[in-house]
Amino acid sequence: MALSGGADRGSHSMDKSITLPPDEIFRNLENAKRFAIDIGGSLTKLAYYSTVQHKVAKVRSFDHSAKVSLQETDGDPLYEISVQEEITARLHFIKFENAYIETCLDFIKDHLVNTETKVIKATGGGAYKFKDLIEKKLKLKVDKEDEMTCLIKGCNFVLKNIPHEAFVYAKHADSEFRFQNTHPDIFPYLLINIGSGVSIVKRFDELLQLASKGQHTNVDMLVKDIYGGAYGSLGLTGDLIASSFGKSATTDKEFSKEDMAKSLLHMISNDIGQLACLYAKLHNLTRVYFGGFFIRGHPVTMHTITYSINFFTKGEVQALFLRHEGYLGAIGAFLKGAEEDNPNQYSWGENYAGSSGLMSVSPDLNPVQRARSGTFSFDMLEMDRLERQLVNLPLLQDPTSYIPDTVDLTEDALAREYWLFCFEEALDGVVKRAVASQKDQPEAVERAEKFRQKYRHKLQTLRHQPFAYGSLTVRSLLDTREHCLNEFNFPDPYSKIKQKENDMALKYYLKVVKSVEELSWEQRQFTLVKGLLAGNVFDWGAKAVSDVLESDPDFGFEQAKQQLQERPWLVDAYNQWIERMKGPPHKCALFFVDNSGIDIILGVFPFIRELLIRGTEVVLASNSGPALNDVTNSELQILTERIAAMDPVIQ
Repeated sequence: MALSGGADRGSHSMDKSITLPPDEIFRNLENAKRFAIDIGGSLTKLAYYSTVQHKVAKVRSFDHSAKVSLQETDGDPLYEISVQEEITARLHFIKFENAYIETCLDFIKDHLVNTETKVIKATGGGAYKFKDLIEKKLKLKVDKEDEMTCLIKGCNFVLKNIPHEAFVYAKHADSEFRFQNTHPDIFPYLLINIGSGVSIVKRFDELLQLASKGQHTNVDMLVKDIYGGAYGSLGLTGDLIASSFGKSATTDKEFSKEDMAKSLLHMISNDIGQLACLYAKLHNLTRVYFGGFFIRGHPVTMHTITYSINFFTKGEVQALFLRHEGYLGAIGAFLKGAEEDNPNQYSWGENYAGSSGLMSVSPDLNPVQRARSGTFSFDMLEMDRLERQLVNLPLLQDPTSYIPDTVDLTEDALAREYWLFCFEEALDGVVKRAVASQKDQPEAVERAEKFRQKYRHKLQTLRHQPFAYGSLTVRSLLDTREHCLNEFNFPDPYSKIKQKENDMALKYYLKVVKSVEELSWEQRQFTLVKGLLAGNVFDWGAKAVSDVLESDPDFGFEQAKQQLQERPWLVDAYNQWIERMKGPPHKCALFFVDNSGIDIILGVFPFIRELLIRGTEVVLASNSGPALNDVTNSELQILTERIAAMDPVIQ
């Protein structure tokens, strides 16, 4: 798609034609149902809702009600797998420079076929300026919405639906981006929206590039320039700015553009920071979110605002930034137009396969290059409607302090490189499984190759920008892989392996239970824990394990137990566990299950069986969707019913 705009606003001439594949920008436009648009002084943000048809793997239990013994069902598959077409809702958000608006409207008009409405919700100052153009091009009536109302609606939406949406910026820390846990109650907060109205320069990116290379101390008058050092009695350090541009007013010499730009940026940011602090104190708020064209993820801007907020509030107020701050107005306008569909009654999740994520805006990147690379194709957000509304786990004592991931790969560089390497190494195996899961479809090889390219590109992006989708964790790497697999219609590549492993493990369940029951109490506890560890070996996500399972199909539970290292284990609280088990039974045990087959059937079930015998209530938690060979919730229900038919304790 060729996009060409008017003359450059800066002093440089520049060809604004960018060639991009349209389907990579306006994805699924042919199924778009509703539109909204937010036009600011510099950027246009487009929002639309579409329906997406994709494949899902469903499992259905065979009727074993008349057969209660293991021998009678020997050889019968536990359940059948079917791949069905399903339609889900998706939200699309795209950001581009106003210079491209006419070309983009033309493209939308040419591909618009299924809109259910004759109205487009619009907000932002440009909603007035471009009203006639939009109505002429799209043949839709422009219905203008209040900008502030839309911004707040959009902010509420992203804070509720996107984990790690908000972050603190710490310039000198190992990890510059420190993402915040999703709080069950997002209120109260203050939103500071700093649009392009704050800048009166020909080219804002150029100013930021200059500022990143400048030294404001060459232009600003500092406390030490007046007092020869710190002003201790007032608590002022010598490096504080006493007068912005102070030296330029008293010294008859030329100052560099870089130093002047840095001084100007500090002056504006400090002014904004002080105003924000005064409003926060007035309303007794500690959470202040910053957004708008002025921010746009620029490190220099975020650092100066953070410094200002910390200084004026002595650390009592946090300056918080948003990964998707540029879309708040468009999201809010869309929600206003979709109120009859009540989108807030659903939970929405970021689709990593179709979202560009938070990009690094390096000050070393030439502004022309940045405009070419980042203006259009690299700034998109997609959100899919989830099957059920998500809530915080009610059993948690304090949901705000619960972190479901063991390692934050954004902060741990060694762990990050290790896991990225693991996922890259495993990619060939996943592609192979994806093709094998759809042997009857000749185009599966081509789709699997497209999946490989897309996921590899995502991994490369995360290596250079680990903060792109919030805190980088093993879970988010798995989610990204599943999103990419779904995009190319591979809903559950490991479904047949899981089915085979479950059928095989069931044959040994009663034998394992019987052997455990014959042991003394102490021996039994140790054997059950070893069974958990041995079961966890059967994870196709680990390349060493998948290699063994591929080459030796007979590798089983007993072999895995023999391979376990001697105590002490890497994480070993076994002695404390045994002492606790000698006491009264636990009231409730919440067990997060992992792999199908040997792990869940021969590792987990014998273990929880012991807890049930003691009188403990057991809750099994499993994934709603597939991830490698993890047991899914629908599979787990079938497994539990089948084991219950064999084992009166489980029954």
